[in-house]
Amino acid sequence: MRLKNLITWFVVMAIGSGLFSAPRNVQASQSQPAPAAVSAYELILAMNTLRVAYGNPALIEDPIVNAVAQYTAQVMADNQMSWHIGDVRGRIAAAGYGSGGTVWATENFAVGNMAIDQIMAAWADPDHMRPAVTAAYCHIGAGVATANGKTYYVLQAAYVGGQACGSVSSSGGASSPGSTSGSTSGSLPVSQLIIPVKIATPDADGKIYHVVQAGQSFWSIAISYQLTIADLETWNNLKRETPLKTGQRLFIPGKDTQGYATPTPEGMILRSTPDADGRITHEVQAYQALFSISDAYTVSVDRILALNGLQADWPLQIGQKLLIDPGDVTPSPTLSAIEQLTPASDGNYYHTVKSGETLSWIAGLYDVPLQSLMNWNGLSDASIIGVDQKLLLMVTPPVTATFTPLPPTITPTLQPTLTATPIGGDATPLAADAPEPALPGSNWWLALLIFIIVVGLGWVVWILLSRKQ
Repeated sequence: MRLKNLITWFVVMAIGSGLFSAPRNVQASQSQPAPAAVSAYELILAMNTLRVAYGNPALIEDPIVNAVAQYTAQVMADNQMSWHIGDVRGRIAAAGYGSGGTVWATENFAVGNMAIDQIMAAWADPDHMRPAVTAAYCHIGAGVATANGKTYYVLQAAYVGGQACGSVSSSGGASSPGSTSGSTSGSLPVSQLIIPVKIATPDADGKIYHVVQAGQSFWSIAISYQLTIADLETWNNLKRETPLKTGQRLFIPGKDTQGYATPTPEGMILRSTPDADGRITHEVQAYQALFSISDAYTVSVDRILALNGLQADWPLQIGQKLLIDPGDVTPSPTLSAIEQLTPASDGNYYHTVKSGETLSWIAGLYDVPLQSLMNWNGLSDASIIGVDQKLLLMVTPPVTATFTPLPPTITPTLQPTLTATPIGGDATPLAADAPEPALPGSNWWLALLIFIIVVGLGWVVWILLSRKQ
């Protein structure tokens, strides 16, 4: 009965521990705040702000372009695409835009749970800046769709060849295949009045305060002062979800503001200096793209992609560190990278991550499959490794051959046999092959084990007999 109670108590404790541990995990996962969603309205407003900053009139939001952009975003999200569908001008024209005229269009897309700053930074290269810098474009539309935890952002700009901007009006009822709505902006129409920001002058204390004017937004102010929206939020205790008010004063941090680092001017790349090992790492700033970074360091884009395990269509992130040059990584002339490893106290081998190293580079260093390296450390394609992080390597360094000299060969020499005559007594010499006498007590552990088994069996028998009585 006592044994049965013991087993029952153990099972109850195991089930109870599982029940109490699950809610804690769920609560921990639910406590993490979800990233703020970027709407199609914000995409259009941000691009129009950039366009006005380049001296071009704001693009006009078009319901057909909106519908095609939303349909494109949904198709890309449903199929987890990382490339353009293609023929954007054909898709927009087929939906009814242009009334049969020659349609010209361009399309930007980004994927991931990104803030508006990060999306616009990913679109800072010449191809994605066409809607902002090309004066011929007239209309704009955007769409946002989410599937399997990933958000797809699509922005399209279009115009009709040979026709003045605004001469072609799209019917609000037109839509692309599969679309159920002609507009994605809802009740928030994009204002075509975007007032260029006039730079404020420092006051007597050298501080700069900007007074918000009608039609100005977070984006237009941030671009004019070469800041990020996050800077305006941090230094003014604001949230971008709260609309700015006309006459509101915003503090603009500058190079002399304590605790503020002046960002790199738009279009300018400040080259990083090599470290002691010759390694060069670049930290991505706002408005920087792969092509501009490669030009600044005179390194091909393909080389940067290979060193960092990236793909050409992956957007860069502000603050992301890119390995430009691995430096003087010269393997030992006699030992490979694996052979240079030293086992840790637990007997396993680890690699300590250095600045600029990526999972693919580390896998190549030790000549192991990338997937195996991720499996050993519980990582995935979306995992980010940090400096000084230790990665488990399930490898066995090759055995280094060690020269062991052979024992010297002894040449027997014939010697005369001498028979010793015992002096007194009757001592008998031991034979040459006689084994050494066994030491008493050399098998004490075996005797102890037998004793414990006998005592244990006797205790069990005594309990059984006592229960019967």
